[in-house]
Amino acid sequence: MSTAAVAKSLGVSRRTLMRWVEQLNLELSKNELGHYQFSDADIEKLKQIQENTDSVLPQQKEQQSRKAIVMTKTVDEDKMVELTNRIEQVEQSLQRKADDVVSYQLLQHRKEMEELTRTISKLEKRIEELEQTEKKPELAYNPALVFDQGQTSKKPRRKGLISSILGF
Repeated sequence: MSTAAVAKSLGVSRRTLMRWVEQLNLELSKNELGHYQFSDADIEKLKQIQENTDSVLPQQKEQQSRKAIVMTKTVDEDKMVELTNRIEQVEQSLQRKADDVVSYQLLQHRKEMEELTRTISKLEKRIEELEQTEKKPELAYNPALVFDQGQTSKKPRRKGLISSILGF
């Protein structure tokens, strides 16, 4: 029989069948293509191996599952502790960054408030100056102080019609 047929009759994969052949060092004949040919005696040996592994396997599976549960618990607990620590570190880092952002915003607001206060005080001073200039009495208009008052402006003499047209 071929490898595929024997594996199918035993209900195992070809790989498992070949592993058994290698472990038992079975002497198998090969066909012209180099594929293994199983005899009835070889198949009987493989059935016995399968029965032995099936009887031992449930006990081993149970022991292995217990070990896996214990290992899983310890690994899970270790991972949980590690993850919890990392989460706490991230939270602390996030809190520090949030504090830094708030501090920066407060400083910016403070600078803006100081600038606005300076601007308001400048405006107040300018308003006071303008109010004081309005309150000062203006100098009375004294025509005696004007020096060119004695000269009256001369009216231009009217030119004749012809000279105004010709531009003389």
